Amino acid sequence: MRLLFIENRYKTLFFDPITKLLEEEGHEIFWLVQNHNFTPKNGKKYIIPYPKKKDVVNQEVDLSEVMVSDRQLNFFNLKSKNHFYYYYHKIREIFSDCKPDVVFGECTLFHELLAIKIARERNILFLHPSSCRYPKQRFSFYLYDTVEPYKGSFEDINQDIAKEIISSIANRSVKPDYMKKVKSDHIKKIKDKIKIIKGRLAGECYNTPSIYTKFTIEREKEKNIALWDAKSIKEFDSNHFVVLYPLHLQPEANIDVWGRPRRDQTKNIKDIADQLKENEVLYVKPNPKSKYELSKELIELCYKHKHIKMIHHSVSMDALFNDIDLVITVNGTIAIECICANKPVLTLINSLYNTAPNCIYLEDINNLPTFIETIIKGNYNNITLAQQLDFLNLLNKTSYDGVISDPFYDINCVANDNLEKTKKAMQD
Repeated sequence: MRLLFIENRYKTLFFDPITKLLEEEGHEIFWLVQNHNFTPKNGKKYIIPYPKKKDVVNQEVDLSEVMVSDRQLNFFNLKSKNHFYYYYHKIREIFSDCKPDVVFGECTLFHELLAIKIARERNILFLHPSSCRYPKQRFSFYLYDTVEPYKGSFEDINQDIAKEIISSIANRSVKPDYMKKVKSDHIKKIKDKIKIIKGRLAGECYNTPSIYTKFTIEREKEKNIALWDAKSIKEFDSNHFVVLYPLHLQPEANIDVWGRPRRDQTKNIKDIADQLKENEVLYVKPNPKSKYELSKELIELCYKHKHIKMIHHSVSMDALFNDIDLVITVNGTIAIECICANKPVLTLINSLYNTAPNCIYLEDINNLPTFIETIIKGNYNNITLAQQLDFLNLLNKTSYDGVISDPFYDINCVANDNLEKTKKAMQD
């Protein structure tokens, strides 16, 4: 088969040795490279030249769906949009030349989103390998820019083991792979900064913000975190009906792409809070590693709205979880945890999680009061152990054994056994 891989910074260093294994199996390997600083070693490489001011391209194509998820436009003050059209046409040329049967990449950076658009236009399969969160050390291939899994191992979990997994998730004694703490390596971080700066100076300014922009935004982020904590609380009154909204990190594909219709979290929170009645309160919990989602606009809304309380960064989810009446999330891992703990949860996008009876897709926020009323009356959809086992098996069947990561974050991901597992899944 003809397989096209999309460069994504350090993730490239994970997939590159896998492409070597795939070549040995007889597959033709191609790479689409946007950031020249992360050019892989294996396969035929299409390295797209950085655009120049004199490059003029047709801008009649509609790229609005790509732009709405672009982190440079949304968070790093990028003003020009000309490069979207330049890369769109260049990537189309690459697809025409290499004629891939399958494309592997993420749905994070703008050139990946453009590749997804082109793959759709040409009816070419695009797969995004990513952690399925639970069970641990498994991943799924997600179709294009969605959370719809493609195929899977179709493996059932031993029932006793499945019960243990459900219990450990419900008791919060286990965490997904991506939450694993990584030992800080200052030298590695400095080398990374130097590498990124070199790439920026060489012309990669479309996925890499300037040093000044990055510094300014990081400084603003730290101020917002301090302001949030100064106005937040560490305990809450469980005499109220407690709704919890855990903030997603942004920028992150999980919400900016997969949760695209609901990527504006300030609006989400206002829409939810506006539906609450007396004695109902929305607690907004920041991510422990808050980024740019913690804006001044969000802080002002949360502080002034009578139905909203801000939770301090020092308060863990473990301390809150048992006293929550309802969780609302766009597409967070918390949904799986609620399913395993038989806690009512609403998602703002439709996904595999909504196959569980206690996890409901809230398509219309105006329906929130009705749903809260069913919980208060004790009429919400409980989930049985048998249904929990079915749900966990669904996650297992639509995923594969292995860890998707990058060696900068987790050097173990490039261990031979993990590379072999990933290669095998790609050939499935």
